[in-house]
Amino acid sequence: MRRLIRADGTSQDLPQPISIAEINRLIGAQVTDTVNLRHLGQPLHVMVVDDLGYETEQVEPIPGQIELRPIRARKPVNEEATRLYLANCRPGTTHQIVGDVVVVPDEDFA
Repeated sequence: MRRLIRADGTSQDLPQPISIAEINRLIGAQVTDTVNLRHLGQPLHVMVVDDLGYETEQVEPIPGQIELRPIRARKPVNEEATRLYLANCRPGTTHQIVGDVVVVPDEDFA
């Protein structure tokens, strides 16, 4: 599966591998991160998200361990992307995916 999933609920299948630069253009991101979607089976798929979709704050929960925590969404919640994300999380996880995303096989970038 290669699919663009928009925050407005629409999606578009992508017929072939695309570059990170093209993904950035499609989702309107300057910096991206990936989320493993292990529940989709093999090959491993990843969801490419806008890493700046949330405003974050730096915290140090354990001395010497720095963590970024989301404090405010900069983009609208993407319900379908959030559903895919939560399928891989521990029960009780409440984080939501915001903005447009692309789901692609991880091997596209190996």
